[in-house]
Amino acid sequence: MRVICMKTVNIAGVPTEVLANVTTPSTGNQGSYIATIVGVGNPFWAWPSIPSGRVIAADFTDAPIASADAAENMAAVSAITVNPQDVLTYQQ
Repeated sequence: MRVICMKTVNIAGVPTEVLANVTTPSTGNQGSYIATIVGVGNPFWAWPSIPSGRVIAADFTDAPIASADAAENMAAVSAITVNPQDVLTYQQ
């Protein structure tokens, strides 16, 4: 599964928001991966796959919010009806 979210990372000691595009392992509890990767309370998108290319932005306006509960995260993923190309921006 491809998970898209914003993450805060330290760049040269400065906390910086970056767009994360993560491929989760094909086995294991995907809902738990979302809680760990995204962080509880943060918006995310997840699809089985996304079109190839470099994702440079994402619109999280109607994105689901990650929960500590793996089953809730999987229900949120199942409820995603938008296509990746509708909310992701790719580098030209």
